[in-house]
Amino acid sequence: MLAIIDARAPAEVKENLKQYVTAVFEFSSEGITYNSISGHPDIFMFQDANTLIIAPNAPVDLRAFLREHKIAFQFGNKPVGTSLLESSSYNCMATETHYFFRQGYTDTSILKHCEAKEAVLLPQSYVRCSLFNLDDTHFISSDMGILKALKSTPIKTYYFEPSQIKIRDHSYGFLGGTVGKLGNTIFFMGDILKHTDGAELATFIHQNQQKYVCLGSDYLYDGGGLFFVNSSDDLY
Repeated sequence: MLAIIDARAPAEVKENLKQYVTAVFEFSSEGITYNSISGHPDIFMFQDANTLIIAPNAPVDLRAFLREHKIAFQFGNKPVGTSLLESSSYNCMATETHYFFRQGYTDTSILKHCEAKEAVLLPQSYVRCSLFNLDDTHFISSDMGILKALKSTPIKTYYFEPSQIKIRDHSYGFLGGTVGKLGNTIFFMGDILKHTDGAELATFIHQNQQKYVCLGSDYLYDGGGLFFVNSSDDLY
């Protein structure tokens, strides 16, 4: 198992992550999108249980890392850019049964890949930044618009207030950008118990038969999520 993380994530987080994977790729980009999200994997990559789709202008060293470690992937259609539309095309998410996106913003390669799943339309362009699933029916979000949209579904969503989440160049980040999942363990870039609502979040995770690991001792850091990827003998 390997991991992809924002190169600007706290050193403590990156070092502790190495205990759980065989290699860590520190993601960064330059001159493609705006600074605060330039190191965020979830701006350039979509992942579900079986597929990894990356932007055609994803950095060359990312593509080299994936190929070196025989990680299967395919290219999407739209390049990442600086506008809202251009920077959110891959920032959606999917479970085994549903996919979550803002209509008109998602790359067509992802829509085609997810066409057999049930679509859930959301008002937020940066879905993966703002929403994270424990399983198919239990989610965590820092976006009130998403919570309102999901009220009409069977999905149970825990709201995590975002003001204490760190991110570059902005006042605060979002929960989805601080986290990744490996098996039934949730990995956080920081310590959730530093947050005012952290103990409640820990309880929500445990009540849903999940575990969590805090990779750092400071407040949560929004670095565009943690991506865990497997090696494969077959590349697209």
